[in-house]
Amino acid sequence: MTPAKRSLVILYGIGGLSDVGRHAILAALEKPEVSKITVITEYPEKLDEKNWESHGEKTNPFNNPEFSPRLGMVKVEDSWKKPQTNLASHFTGADAVISCLGHRQPGMKYKELLKKGLVAYDGNKQVIEAMQEAKVDRAVVITSIGLKGDDGAWPHWAAKFMKYMFKTVARKARKDLEAMEELYLESPLDYLFVRPVGISEEHEPVGKYFIQEPGNKEKVVGGDMAKIDVARFMVDQALNPTFHKTTKTVGAEPGTGI
Repeated sequence: MTPAKRSLVILYGIGGLSDVGRHAILAALEKPEVSKITVITEYPEKLDEKNWESHGEKTNPFNNPEFSPRLGMVKVEDSWKKPQTNLASHFTGADAVISCLGHRQPGMKYKELLKKGLVAYDGNKQVIEAMQEAKVDRAVVITSIGLKGDDGAWPHWAAKFMKYMFKTVARKARKDLEAMEELYLESPLDYLFVRPVGISEEHEPVGKYFIQEPGNKEKVVGGDMAKIDVARFMVDQALNPTFHKTTKTVGAEPGTGI
């Protein structure tokens, strides 16, 4: 029996969290049952970059004749801060949405992210409306450790450091992500918030991810993982959901460093 063909919508922006969305395209292409991937972004040109701010060189999958028939690109008109025309039409028929908008870097160091990257709220507000109009229920959404309501979810000193960053130099990023989360909490959608721990540019993919049991100090997930491995978790949960209307912290193998 031929497996049912699946369809995903993937959104990415700029910044470390948003980079996971670029990698979600590659993770979705690993799944032969995914026959249609609609990519929505302000930055199609970022797919032409050499390493996508991660381990190893990458090539634009839209330029690969093996992958391009499964891919469709929708460029955001100007900015997520402006209403998008006919957005819901791009979600029609999708099984799920993977949304990677916003970031958690301090604005004083990354001026472009402060000016253009704080779109977790503005973008996801329109995404939620489009999903409801198109009757798509499942959303797997990137967010962060260290936000409101995340106390003790990852019992590691780095979580306290992230919370400190959000209270000081990354306040605007925190407000953007927390406001975005509220949108989903108030919606009828079947959402999953994904809180990755450290996602460095150098970490080599291992093809695995590990979920932190909240408060479990005996088995603490590793604090550094590859962006593609976070993306694989998100794609798996988009296609075969096991966590509903909840939050999961994902990291590397327990016992590994940061």
